Amino acid sequence: MEITVPSYYERFHCLAGNCRDNCCCTGWQIVVDEDTLDYYSRLPEPQRGRILSGLTENGEGETIIRPADGKCPFLTEDRLCGLVLELGEEHIGEICALHPRYRTWYPGRLELGVGLCCEEAARLILEDPEPAEFFTYLTDQADDGEEDAPLYPALLDLRERLLGAVQDRSRPLALRLATALRLAQAAQEAVNRGKLPDPEAEPFPLPADPEAGRGVLRALVEAHREMEVLEPSWAQDLARLEARLDGLDWPGFRAWVGERAYEYEHLAVYFLYRYFLPSIWDDNPLAAVQLAVGMTLTAAALAALVWTEADGAPAPEMRWEAARQYSKEVEYSEDNMELLREAFLFTPELSPAALLGLLEG
Repeated sequence: MEITVPSYYERFHCLAGNCRDNCCCTGWQIVVDEDTLDYYSRLPEPQRGRILSGLTENGEGETIIRPADGKCPFLTEDRLCGLVLELGEEHIGEICALHPRYRTWYPGRLELGVGLCCEEAARLILEDPEPAEFFTYLTDQADDGEEDAPLYPALLDLRERLLGAVQDRSRPLALRLATALRLAQAAQEAVNRGKLPDPEAEPFPLPADPEAGRGVLRALVEAHREMEVLEPSWAQDLARLEARLDGLDWPGFRAWVGERAYEYEHLAVYFLYRYFLPSIWDDNPLAAVQLAVGMTLTAAALAALVWTEADGAPAPEMRWEAARQYSKEVEYSEDNMELLREAFLFTPELSPAALLGLLEG
């Protein structure tokens, strides 16, 4: 089967105890896979009892790590994994071993990446001024992907075109995102007629709605305010953004971003790479691009808030942290992602025409 990876994938290494926001302190529900649980269950006493006492069962009957004051009970005072130190890295759970890496299977293809929620991953994704690249190579690995996906070849080709459009630096980024929306609209029109999308089709001439476009950013903030909150600081960030939204100096922020616009290009590419191809299962490529564009706009609004509050001179780490925190709160909650998808489907101010009104206005 084919395996696709972004160019920065192999450069990722966990910062472990040097991480400022250690993922072992997030309060996430970490499921322990059956093979790892079986290994722990066969350890000698008292080691077995001590390790198993740090596990519990969730409402779905899965074995999870029992958090202690929001932290993994196996985390040492040096913010290192006690299980790795005691048993070796090969004997921690699959989720812990992979995070923040993610894997997605498609017919004949496995795609790998690193999640933006990790500060080292965010740095790798955002700091490189060169366009992001993706590499595909063949392996002898068995194909674990689902087979019945008639849209897959066309949408795989269309994603390449979407990524190319977003990375076309001869044009302002806002217009590149608008082109991606229009390309997705053309594909959606074909799907709605029961046809396969033409990856080479012209962008759909959907009229932009400048009036609705003026409400996009506030609608995005309101949609995110409805979500589950992982950390209180995130709720505070959203409240500050909502309060200052009308007073943000967007022309000043855009002028300051200038040569740094590639950071938001990288965000759009990241979201398209990760979330566009799953539309082969729900037949809604347009919604996937709306999601990618909307998440990019929200991250940019948070960066504009950081810029405003830092009097126009935030350090790169501050911008990257805004994107990382956003990813952590939204991407890593299935409920939050579903709420966001529904917002793009049912909120008039987040329709394709409204998004185009903002981007092209």
